[in-house]
Amino acid sequence: MLFWTGPASVKLPGTKDGTVIMSEKYIGPGRVGGSIVIPASKSLCHRAILMASLAQGRSLIDNVYFSKDVEATLQVARILGAKVQADGSRVLIDGCGIHAGSSQRAASGPTLIDCSESGSTLRFVVPILSTAGIPATFTGRGKLPERPMDVYYRLFDQQGIAYQTRNGKLPLTVTGRLSGGQICIDGSVSSQFVTGLLMALPLAKEDSVLTISGTFASRPYVDLTLGMSRRFGIRIDEKDDHTFVIKGNQTYRAANLSVEADASQAAFMAAAGLIAAGDQGLMIEGLDPETRQGDLAFLKFAASMGGHIEWTEKGLKVKRSDLRGDHVFDCENCPDIVPILAVLAAYDHGTVTITHAERLRIKESDRLQAMTEEMTKAGAAIEQTPDGLIIKGGRPLQGGTVQAWNDHRIAMSMAVAALGSREGITIRGAECISKSWPTFFEDLAAVTQ
Repeated sequence: MLFWTGPASVKLPGTKDGTVIMSEKYIGPGRVGGSIVIPASKSLCHRAILMASLAQGRSLIDNVYFSKDVEATLQVARILGAKVQADGSRVLIDGCGIHAGSSQRAASGPTLIDCSESGSTLRFVVPILSTAGIPATFTGRGKLPERPMDVYYRLFDQQGIAYQTRNGKLPLTVTGRLSGGQICIDGSVSSQFVTGLLMALPLAKEDSVLTISGTFASRPYVDLTLGMSRRFGIRIDEKDDHTFVIKGNQTYRAANLSVEADASQAAFMAAAGLIAAGDQGLMIEGLDPETRQGDLAFLKFAASMGGHIEWTEKGLKVKRSDLRGDHVFDCENCPDIVPILAVLAAYDHGTVTITHAERLRIKESDRLQAMTEEMTKAGAAIEQTPDGLIIKGGRPLQGGTVQAWNDHRIAMSMAVAALGSREGITIRGAECISKSWPTFFEDLAAVTQ
């Protein structure tokens, strides 16, 4: 049983007077069944919208899911000069045709770009506008102003590109132009910086060689970028796993495509089925079994724990499973699934260790700390390590009241955890799901029996 319990006034650290008004959501124990269609991939929506906006001609993007993050990128597309028409889940974009010869905009001051709370929007658009010679000031809300941008700052310093920040945080104003050439960046912080440059450098006046030093975090997301770039007529050659050769003076060409379902969102429903499916199981529709999304690793991890998962003609069939065994899961390439993987681990009769997830400390929240604190409140045996989590599963979750930490993945993970709990869980700050899946609670309620 799921229902709103209304607004709550609570004390939180870091706010002006310590008090904020937020919504509460109670999710009771229950069974799930029937079928559910997973929303479109947020990662692919960002990429498709931006590339269509840069292209010459009209692009049709089908199956777009309008989360707050995607809305932020659509607004940037309009600011770039693209004409955007939305009709249901279809978006028509008449691109602005930005290329290496584009001239800088009139000296009326930098263009204001509000990225809301979307790290992808910010990190993708900064190098695109710099390469296009469009001075811009980037702002954001929530935790976004504090999320690291040092990878770009070091690049700007190396190339003599003029920029200003507020003590290293947003707002960020970039007035210099990125022209290409030999570029080396740290790959350990986020693949979003790599994607931003891979989208921007084809527009540069010079040819470029982009080298990724150190650990290449979340490489599968970069593969998504390369695949989408090809759809829009951009050529990027891989010299090796860490080096990309990019011809300058390229032009994005309009394309028509349909965005596939989001593997990271599918993980929430897969976990719900593994924990609480009724006798007929739960059918998850829309996910491509051949997807290159790295978050599909959740299914591999779940299967190794004993999860009953089967691909059928209709979709992915998941059944309630007796999860057992001690496991170590390396989440270097799939950090977004860690919160829901921790929930699933709490229902495993064994000890699950999650490693190489230190980047979760600089997301919308410190997700390692958040999951440790909130799962402990619900009755789980969980502890954090510098780069991950250790969960000793097999003990029933009692339930209780938890905080969402203004983090959509924390809120959705705790909702799934509630399904197998004794008393259910009340989530404070549940409205944060609008960042990626605004209808999550309604969709979960529709398959809850």
